[in-house]
Amino acid sequence: MDGFRRKGSKGSNEEATEELIQSRVLYTAEAYEKRMDDKGMPMKNFKSGRRPTQEEMAFLKERRASQYDGKTAHFALCVFNLMNAILGSGILGLANAFANLGYMLFTILLILVAVLAFTSIRLLLDMCDLTGITAYEAIGEQAFGIGGKLVTVFCIFTHTLGAMCSFLFIVKYELPEVISTLTQSPECSDAWYLNGDIIVVLVTVVIIMPLASAKNIGFLGYTSGFAMACMIFFTVVIVVEKFIIPCPIYGSNITDVVHDEVLSTTIAPILNQTAQAIVENSNVTAGVECSHRNSLVAELDEALQHQTCEAEAFTINSKSAYAVPTMVFAFQCHASVLPIYLELKNPTKGRMQAVAVVSIGNVFALYFIASLFGYLTFFNAVGPELLLMYSVYDPNNIVILLARLMVLICVIFSTPLLHFPSRKTIENLFFPDKPFSWIRHLGIMLFLLTLTDLLVIYVPSIRIVFGVVGATSASMLVIVLPSLFYLRLGVDKMRSPKMIMCMTLAFLGVCFMFASITLILISLLS
Repeated sequence: MDGFRRKGSKGSNEEATEELIQSRVLYTAEAYEKRMDDKGMPMKNFKSGRRPTQEEMAFLKERRASQYDGKTAHFALCVFNLMNAILGSGILGLANAFANLGYMLFTILLILVAVLAFTSIRLLLDMCDLTGITAYEAIGEQAFGIGGKLVTVFCIFTHTLGAMCSFLFIVKYELPEVISTLTQSPECSDAWYLNGDIIVVLVTVVIIMPLASAKNIGFLGYTSGFAMACMIFFTVVIVVEKFIIPCPIYGSNITDVVHDEVLSTTIAPILNQTAQAIVENSNVTAGVECSHRNSLVAELDEALQHQTCEAEAFTINSKSAYAVPTMVFAFQCHASVLPIYLELKNPTKGRMQAVAVVSIGNVFALYFIASLFGYLTFFNAVGPELLLMYSVYDPNNIVILLARLMVLICVIFSTPLLHFPSRKTIENLFFPDKPFSWIRHLGIMLFLLTLTDLLVIYVPSIRIVFGVVGATSASMLVIVLPSLFYLRLGVDKMRSPKMIMCMTLAFLGVCFMFASITLILISLLS
């Protein structure tokens, strides 16, 4: 490509300007989309080990801007959007990871995963600046052809789908409980407004679909900001409840009066009423939901009977296999990074890196505080769904009820944000050269949200979603793919520290992925 050749010392400014003009004419956004497989792409000429000149970088920045049609978003809105893309249902599973790793090992691994998430974001931004490409899957195609694009699309689709499922799982099992508490309904009532499946469909149609139907992602910064405020409130409640809930909850002896009083007022009625509802209730769906809650409460009851009140530095057990995948899942936002970068006002790599640092730093603080105090409240009895612990202990506490509402608001507003990259990957895969169409746009949205609702209705547990998605697609998007893409597209020499780091991360990421899947399968089978 002439416009991207190294300019010789004898070349005049007029010749350089002419070269740049020719490159701009040849590689407009439209021509670029039609020549994705052309071997003469600009990045191929960067493989000599040099970075683009200032003029070339200006052109690449202009190409990125030409791929966006809409209003730009301010720095704060982009921070809110990225935080909302990161923060979600993962905060509810990290306390369980804390208990299954110990405070020392958990802290070390959480820091490593946060640093790893930021490092891979930097690699994505580097490749975006070097190619002018603003889509994760297009970077994959630039690096490895159509195969790279298909793998990236599959990973983004499965991760975003899994994340949306985990959000709506919380809606399915928490919102009916909140409504039941507010309406003073009996346990496992067959009222339609307490049916989790119906609630999920209603929330999807009334709230999520209108937000997900938007053409651009920028305006969701306002809902993301409100969702972040809700999650901060939830974290504060977890901290406060640590000093209110006693430990052990059942007392030092599980047969003493404390155990009998707590069991008679909290868990025993739930177990008895649930079992009775399953036998007597003719509504099959309500029985299934009661069975789910019954199994969780029974698991909680067993854990509380063996509750200890001492923090452990290192712990390894059969459930530890879910811990690290849950962390990776909790920090996965990479499918949303480039769309947010594209909509950032004055989009430079430095500003987007600042957005990533602020977002990851804030989310890390919320994750660590919520996990720490959730663990210090229940210790080894922490279950996979942290909200259940508080709601079973004191379901009528107004503060806990508000905290549950805050989490519900956060996950509901996070779902449209994760829907955006999933929809974009489908459009780029099947309709790469088509102009925008509202019919196609809304049709893909309807397909994705319908599929999500069906999975939420029929998949039995949120723990399975955390583990499997975290170990596969999230690991690929956070660790493996950014490293492999930069090895292919990066301008550094192969023996440079950055390239060695990418090779190491890619290798470790693949090993981690297969090891996690193996351990999860062994855990499920046992």
